[in-house]
Amino acid sequence: MKLLKVFVREFAIPIATALVVIALAIQAFKIPTGSMENTLYEGDFLLGLKFVYGVPIPFTHSKIPFSKPKVGDVVIFRYPGEPEYPDYDRNRYTHLANALMFGNFFWDSQAPSGSPKLIHYADGPKDYIKRCMAKSGQTIALKDGKFFLDGAEQTLKNQSKYTEKVRGNSPRDYLKTIKVPEPGETISFDTLSIRDLWWIRSLMIQEMPDSLVEFRISLSQNGQELQDYVFEDFRIPVENHKYLLINTIFNRNHIVPQGLRMGDTISGEVNLNFFRKFARTGFLTRYNPNVPQEGLFGSRLVGYDSFDGSQLEDLEANVLWENTRLEENSQDTIPLKPLVLKWQVTVNGKPVQQYTVRDEVYFMMGDNRDNSLDGRYWGFVSSRNIKAKAFIIYYSLEGSSKVELLKPWTWIYLPVDIRWSRIARIIHMI
Repeated sequence: MKLLKVFVREFAIPIATALVVIALAIQAFKIPTGSMENTLYEGDFLLGLKFVYGVPIPFTHSKIPFSKPKVGDVVIFRYPGEPEYPDYDRNRYTHLANALMFGNFFWDSQAPSGSPKLIHYADGPKDYIKRCMAKSGQTIALKDGKFFLDGAEQTLKNQSKYTEKVRGNSPRDYLKTIKVPEPGETISFDTLSIRDLWWIRSLMIQEMPDSLVEFRISLSQNGQELQDYVFEDFRIPVENHKYLLINTIFNRNHIVPQGLRMGDTISGEVNLNFFRKFARTGFLTRYNPNVPQEGLFGSRLVGYDSFDGSQLEDLEANVLWENTRLEENSQDTIPLKPLVLKWQVTVNGKPVQQYTVRDEVYFMMGDNRDNSLDGRYWGFVSSRNIKAKAFIIYYSLEGSSKVELLKPWTWIYLPVDIRWSRIARIIHMI
């Protein structure tokens, strides 16, 4: 009995207290890329304060509110471009633990016979860190890479690192004026472009985690839907965020890329099903479900590739080009009907034509403007996905460091690779 009391006092209570603090008050975060330079650097370790934006209520999607993100805050949030639960199925999978750098573990209640019930979501769901650039009710725009808030260019210290000299029409450099949706605002889908609707669909997924929200694409000709249409000469500009489509063109057409630069145009065969599969949920499984990948502790490993919605604009442009080709090649006696591209948002399988925004909405960008995957590519962040306000750097290691936590012999590089000058720096004061 005495041994049990010692165990509870010395181990169980401190561990339980630490878990409560981690769950409700503090989040540790490591900067994996240079997207927030010159504010945060790859290899910075920081603490985020969860309670600033509201304390999470256990076993619910709600928070006890305190304050809301302000324009200029550096915010930690769940990345909206991938599923929160494996296979987008909250009913089937139960979250067990967040193993920090080792990912998340889930329990599969419907695992096939012989397949592990323990699921290892090694690289997700990811947390991102960006700067809040706008909130509900404000307007945003990008022109030549410069950011405009409510019509005024924003040029604040450390919030606008530029590296590219050549500008284009990609989301990195250009966005038309867009209003950030407000709570209670009803958005009619028939007024939206395909890219804008993709952003709203992402917002719906964040605000309705227990519903299946899908984006369905159809292509028809002569009133008949084309199930397996192939674009013989699909053209696309080379941009980093379009890597999945670019790799599809390379692989399908056996192209060996040589001497390509950003902004160059490539072309080749692309099957419409590439867009259908990705757009439906916004991601595809990285591993073949019929050949389970082994994760930690004998678990089944899952992972997902996300889809950049701006590629839907490439699809739309190529349908127009295809119709131009059809018109040029048509004969007077047998005119060819144009291709008709349509899209539809469904909730639990039922088509919907409008959506009423439920919570505050934010637009996030990285300080390293030309090297950041952020809201320009995947849209808005709902307040439900907001997790913490970045607070202090407690440790910093050179991004190129050879130090590895699980390899003690590499620790000899620590004295040289630690960025001593960055430790204990308050982030909002950088």
